[in-house]
Amino acid sequence: MSFVVLVDSSSDLPLELCRQEGIVVIPMAVSIDGKTYNEGIDIFPDEFYPRFSSFKELPKTSQPNPGTLKDAYEAILDQGNEVVAIHLSSGLSSTYNTAQIVRDMCSQPDKIHVIDSLGASLGYGLIALKANEILKKATSWQEAESQILLVRQQMRYVITLDTLEYLVKGGRVSKTAGFLGGLLDVKPILHMTPDGRLEPIAKVRSRKAALRKLFDFLQAEIRNPESQVIGISHSACPEEAQSLAEEIKQTVSVKDIIISDIGCVVGSHTGPGTIALFYQR
Repeated sequence: MSFVVLVDSSSDLPLELCRQEGIVVIPMAVSIDGKTYNEGIDIFPDEFYPRFSSFKELPKTSQPNPGTLKDAYEAILDQGNEVVAIHLSSGLSSTYNTAQIVRDMCSQPDKIHVIDSLGASLGYGLIALKANEILKKATSWQEAESQILLVRQQMRYVITLDTLEYLVKGGRVSKTAGFLGGLLDVKPILHMTPDGRLEPIAKVRSRKAALRKLFDFLQAEIRNPESQVIGISHSACPEEAQSLAEEIKQTVSVKDIIISDIGCVVGSHTGPGTIALFYQR
């Protein structure tokens, strides 16, 4: 029995990489000024962020369509494979809970394994990539599951944003945190908590200091960097993402660095100008 990893589009994995690795991606929906788009199918970051400031209201996001999820699970089962569905953090979305319900509606629920990533964006995507690698070598689901959950536990997310405004409006962080972030042009640093929620952990005075803080966290915490593929995702600031990657390569002997766009779903809540760094600690 072989396994197929399935993710939703909030994993922000490059689609070509998913094709190469055989990872199935299910689109999530973004509603912009009353019109709904499927991420990665009819809306992409290169058209989303240039329009962001002109939106009449903050874009709204929703979980994958349950029918689409069910069809995707069944298609994998029909090919004689087991499904390993890794979804956006339950602390940020109801997608994981819906996936559990959909699994129980399928023809072979015992062959569908649903995992809460407790993460978002490329950090969640890196969990899926590592799970795919583990599953190719595993002789049973039980053997693979414990290794995947350890990867999830050790995944570190550190993020800086131009403003907390969008996260506050979307209810992803508290209004108090938003107020503090706006004082004197403070640049917030956030992380993902063990239960998969976003929480401010530091604030600095400038964008340059914020990017330095991300690098400092990685340098202090990374575990076995030479065996790690780490990730950087960004919303419409590719030069800063590339600069951070170059600084890391010059200082820390990581195996590789994947740089990706923050997709329209995650970007609806963070806004343009976000840089996120992901690694195992």
